[in-house]
Amino acid sequence: MRLPLSLLVACLAAAPLSAQSNTELIANDHYTRSHDYDLVHQRIQVSNFDWDSTSFDGQVTTTLVALRPGLDSVILDAGAKLQLKTVTMARGGALRTARHGDTLVVFLPTPIGSGDTARFTITYHGVVENGRGLTYINPEGRPHRPRQIWSQGEDHDNHYWFPTYDSPNDKMTWEVVATVPKGMNAVSNGRLVSDVTARDGARTIDWRQDKRSATYLVSIVVAPLVKIHDAWRNVPVDYYVYHEDSALARPLFKITPDMIDTYSRLTGINYPWAKYAQTTVADFFGGMENVSATTLVDWLPSPRNYQDRPWYPWILIPHELSHQWFGDYVTTENWANMWLNEGFAEFMPGQYWARKLGARAEEDYYQDEYDQFMQIDQQRRMPLAALGSNNIYPKGALVLQMLKHYLGDQPFWASVHRYLVDHAYDNATTDDLRQAVLDATGENLDWFWEQWIYQAGYPEFVVTAKYDSSTSTATLVVQQAQKDSSKADSTGLRYTTPAVFRMPVTVRVGTVRGDITARAQLSQREDTILVRGVTSAPTMVIFDDGNAILKRLTFDQPTAWLATQLQHDPNLWNRHWIIAQLAHRPADTAAAAAVVKAATSADYFLIRVAAVGALPAFPAATALPALQTAMTDTSAQVRAAAVEALGNLGSAQGAAPARQAWTHDSSDAVRAAAVLTMALTDTASRRAIILQALGTSSYRDVISSAAYRAIAQIGDTTLIDAVDAHAGEQRLALHILAALAGRGSARALDLLVQHLDDERPYVRRWALEAFQFTLSRAIAQSKLQAIGAALKFPDTKQAVADLLQQWRKGGEREQ
Repeated sequence: MRLPLSLLVACLAAAPLSAQSNTELIANDHYTRSHDYDLVHQRIQVSNFDWDSTSFDGQVTTTLVALRPGLDSVILDAGAKLQLKTVTMARGGALRTARHGDTLVVFLPTPIGSGDTARFTITYHGVVENGRGLTYINPEGRPHRPRQIWSQGEDHDNHYWFPTYDSPNDKMTWEVVATVPKGMNAVSNGRLVSDVTARDGARTIDWRQDKRSATYLVSIVVAPLVKIHDAWRNVPVDYYVYHEDSALARPLFKITPDMIDTYSRLTGINYPWAKYAQTTVADFFGGMENVSATTLVDWLPSPRNYQDRPWYPWILIPHELSHQWFGDYVTTENWANMWLNEGFAEFMPGQYWARKLGARAEEDYYQDEYDQFMQIDQQRRMPLAALGSNNIYPKGALVLQMLKHYLGDQPFWASVHRYLVDHAYDNATTDDLRQAVLDATGENLDWFWEQWIYQAGYPEFVVTAKYDSSTSTATLVVQQAQKDSSKADSTGLRYTTPAVFRMPVTVRVGTVRGDITARAQLSQREDTILVRGVTSAPTMVIFDDGNAILKRLTFDQPTAWLATQLQHDPNLWNRHWIIAQLAHRPADTAAAAAVVKAATSADYFLIRVAAVGALPAFPAATALPALQTAMTDTSAQVRAAAVEALGNLGSAQGAAPARQAWTHDSSDAVRAAAVLTMALTDTASRRAIILQALGTSSYRDVISSAAYRAIAQIGDTTLIDAVDAHAGEQRLALHILAALAGRGSARALDLLVQHLDDERPYVRRWALEAFQFTLSRAIAQSKLQAIGAALKFPDTKQAVADLLQQWRKGGEREQ
């Protein structure tokens, strides 16, 4: 799942953080919540859903076991808006309660002893702030948007719709019984117990989760859904989608049983749950791994969209599925160890594609993770294991891939199996994974954990090489140049970057007589590596052969070495890096020739994409013929890169091939790139092109989005009314108005203000988002202060007041 973490103030204040390092805080379980009972089972009944008031009726029967003698009260998390009706013991008798914000205290009639069981029932009328715990979706007159409800528990939002212990360090079984209106379905966790239709058409659907998992994984989706059935062995694998999407479901989700089988074989743990359901809903952020019942966004691609390799089957489906092992079967003990959930879930899709498509696809997957990691690390450098860590997805995937490289396949998967077996249906911490590696392989990797997981950053290598023919030796001097420059936060906690990353490294030296490899141990700020037996001059020198280390590399080499490596090194990261080096040599004809060759004939499409993207760095006379060849590539990604590169050349010669792509290419991504290139290179036809693109439908609106980007890039205020005409269809239109307003357009700002009084609630929300996230703070704050009191709709007026208050308090804008 991809959500910003909500931090527990109590955890942050529990001890003087400045007294301990991040390693000590994580290793000592500082962030694990204390509680004095074991939550065993909850039966959750919900009915009478009301979309107008975002409310329902609920009843929860809780069974728990005391963890201390004399337990006389039970502290539950329960949203302050839940209106309690009765709280009674299982055998009758009302119980006294107390409320403190989102905390509910239930007083038992008599204290119970350690190991004794208590059972009580809470009947309540549930009211939620829409989007907290439960999200109520109304059609609002928009297409592909039936009325629906979906829950979202991670990280601790489920208590807003039912009283529970809302932290990950307790596991229970549960039952969800939902009565839903006629025409609706309800999907929840576990096996289907019953589905009964009443005379009025209402359905009562009973789902039971028989195996223990964390309370944040309790889920429900209520919507008019059709079920497409599949199976893995004897396990039901079901896809729940809107009726209008039924033809799109199987082509998208049919890979799921094979993914289940692959993950089961890799981990040595067969899929552990009663079923696997994937349910699509509106306005979702991506996917959520609710145990046995994943919730996904309703962006189902059509058959023609698969040529653009959509994110949905490539990453989203395999990511959320892998959580059924990593997150649901074994769950982080606290949110500071969340990388155990998300890092593994981000790592596993690359392993699936490696088995299905080969080593290139595996490297391709982690190349994208590397690019994401570097962008996030540049914003703020944090460790993997840290409360609120910002890099748990890509860095988690990359560190696990690096660990697999270090250990080797068999020891790595034996370690993963040990981890899952030892913590089955239970919780784990970061050190539990280290212990599993030790138990499975006999190797204590405390040093690896310390530098890659508990500390921040990565090695920044500066390498020089020289060859001595008299001794037949190539010498590499390897410096680690990373800086430990982070500052302590307000609590005194500082995330450190190691001065030295200790890792083995392989160097490969190519010669006309064959390649020679040497393996060395990096352990100092400056290391020297000698490669002996190099009896002829090197034709290439590869530092970190196979890209086994997460790193940034500076290694100045002759163009001939780089060109040879680009042609012969199979590793995608290394070839990406080479192309970037060659692009900094625009006057070097040998560099240009190497990039041209890669752009037109490299054996993997991703290398052709990178090379095509580098071509605008070279003279147009060199780049243009290669780009024209790339326009006919079998890969849509290469063609899209070629069209974009034509725009980056800044030449009118790019307009004609871009127009050809716009007219004839079957790929939405290519046509979107053509829109932007034509807007930049064909000024005479620019307006007509943009207007046509704004009205062209495409998967995820990629074509109209390109038109909006073109408007923002060129700053064409004559298109403001055309943008405004789409304000009720796409939220990006409102953000483009804000961008143009930020450049001084009073007309764009006036239209943005008018949309705060739009009759459609979602347009008002989009307009306020544009004020908050796209318009400069100074302009937005001044305008909202001036017009806030005169706004027509109370909900928007309150939302504006809340935003202004947030800004007055100095709150940072969400990124």
